[in-house]
Amino acid sequence: MSTQREELTVVDVDHAPTAVSSTAAIIAAVVAAITSAPFALLALPLGIGGAGIVAAGLRLGGKREWVTLGAGALFLSILVAGGFGTPVEFLLVSTISTLLAWDFGQNAISLGEQIGRHSRTKRNEVIHASASLVVALLSSAFGYLVYTNAGSGRPVASLTMLVLGVVLLIWAIRT
Repeated sequence: MSTQREELTVVDVDHAPTAVSSTAAIIAAVVAAITSAPFALLALPLGIGGAGIVAAGLRLGGKREWVTLGAGALFLSILVAGGFGTPVEFLLVSTISTLLAWDFGQNAISLGEQIGRHSRTKRNEVIHASASLVVALLSSAFGYLVYTNAGSGRPVASLTMLVLGVVLLIWAIRT
C-alpha cells in the first residue's frame, strides 16, 4: 500500500468588489451627475460628490454605506435640479442612472464578498446589469407615459411622479 501525500496550497481570496459591476456602477454614477448637475449650480456639488463617493466606496474595499451615501447624494442632486426646472427627460435619465449605479455597486460588493473578485463572474454581472437596465427602462417608460398624458404642466406633479417611479423601481429591482 503506497501512501502519497498531496501538496495542499493555500488560496488567498480577494473579497474586493468585482471589476465589471464596479466599472458599470461608476459609469452610471457619472452619467447621473452629468445629466442633473449642470442644470442647477446647487446640484453640481451633490452630483459630482455623489459620483465620487460611489467610486470611492467601490475602489477602497467595497463599502456598502459609501455606495448608498453616494447614490443618495446623486438623488438629492436630481431633486435640486428638478426644483430649478431641469427638463424631465434629463431628470429621468439621471434617476435611472442613479438607481443603476446603486444596484450595480451593491451587486459588485455582494459578488466580491461571496465568491471573490477574481472569480469568473462576468456572465453573471452582464446578465444582472441587463435585467436591471430592462426593468429600469420599462419602469421609466411607464412613468414618462403617465407624465406626458397627464399634461397639467405642474412641475410639482411631475416631481411627485418621478419620486413615485423611483420607489417602484427600487422595489422592482430588489425583488
